[in-house]
Amino acid sequence: MSVEVWWSSLASADRDLLRLLDAGERARVESLERSADRGRFLISAAMLRVAVAAHLEIAPVEVLVDRTCAECGGPHGRPRIVSHGTPAPSVSVSHSGLLAVVALAPRGPVGVDVQRLDDLDDPVDGRAWATREALFKAGTPAPGDVAVSELRPPLPGYVAVVVVPGGQDGAPRITHWPRPIARLSASGGGR
Repeated sequence: MSVEVWWSSLASADRDLLRLLDAGERARVESLERSADRGRFLISAAMLRVAVAAHLEIAPVEVLVDRTCAECGGPHGRPRIVSHGTPAPSVSVSHSGLLAVVALAPRGPVGVDVQRLDDLDDPVDGRAWATREALFKAGTPAPGDVAVSELRPPLPGYVAVVVVPGGQDGAPRITHWPRPIARLSASGGGR
């Protein structure tokens, strides 16, 4: 099975998603000062649970996510899925601007990064930036050991990259959650 990539947007943030999160994740949402940061974390955490649940064929609330920071032991580290007796997928999460993305790999490390180009000092360097971030999230494996794939973000003005172990089967399987993201018109309106 190939890597799975799940996309969502800040527009999908809804307080009803809090029911999918554990107590620590809900506390983190509430602790963030900016509403956009709360929305991005809420969407990312909920989408991670939904994606892993679909992969493992369990309910999202049954997904056990360990977010222990490797440096300080706090609850804000890279997410790791705790096994339910079957091999747990490797996961990676990123968000920037209006977009959130989750990547799952059934075996080996995975790293994903999305970046809004307007947030970079040099937008021309966007792909290189996203690649460095995705490699870091995958544990900075040796270049020959991984496949680096540029993703097509569902909104213009973003760049995204996923890194998976070499030998993964096929192109990433893309899912838009909870529904396809409407491209914004040039006037800034909706569909």
